[in-house]
Amino acid sequence: MAGRRPGRVWQSGKLLFILSVGLGMAGCASPVSLYHDAEGGDIAHLNTPIPGSELPYPNLASVPAAPAALTATEKQAVQQQLQTAGTAPATPAGMALAAAPGALGGLTLPDSAPPEPDVPGINWQGLPAATPVAMAAPPAAVTVKPDGPPILLAFQPKSALLLAQAQTALAALAKARGSADIRVGGFGEQNAAVDPVQDAAALTLGLQRARRIADALTAAGVPPAKITLVASAAGSGGFAQLVY
Repeated sequence: MAGRRPGRVWQSGKLLFILSVGLGMAGCASPVSLYHDAEGGDIAHLNTPIPGSELPYPNLASVPAAPAALTATEKQAVQQQLQTAGTAPATPAGMALAAAPGALGGLTLPDSAPPEPDVPGINWQGLPAATPVAMAAPPAAVTVKPDGPPILLAFQPKSALLLAQAQTALAALAKARGSADIRVGGFGEQNAAVDPVQDAAALTLGLQRARRIADALTAAGVPPAKITLVASAAGSGGFAQLVY
């Protein structure tokens, strides 16, 4: 402290005090702000006023009075005018027609509806009447005949020679055929256990028998295009069947 003047020391301390107080006030909030922060928000703002609280009370004198009821004579006159105009609704028996007072307002209802205005584009009076469309009759149900039962035909053993009764049966089938097709088949008398050579021979015999049946039908007047051939190595004899 030696060598310093007391006045300068006091002035320096005063300046430091003023600066510290100014910085403290600038950095810290007011007591009200601190209280609001502790409470969780700004509580100084007032609540939003109730909507319409500033408006005056409603004036009951401005409410219109209840309308007077129509007399029996007035009701009868209104109903007569509606019936004349053709627009009177059906009123149940014993129920009076209720109408608001002054509904007609002194006007007279017309006796008929006014004519349609002639406006271009929407005038329907000049359009021709719709022509009814005749519906076509539904097609008749098509009856599908089932295939006829197969007629079994006998051959001479190990040959394609038809027996006499088989040829008679084929002639009767050709006569009763109509427009139906005919399926014919021949079997080659194959045994249960055969070698490949015997199997081929049996299938050849079955095909020969089917062709023999087709030849007999063609001779009886059946077109060859109406005949279908099938053949099998197994089985015996042959067959003919109407196919619709």
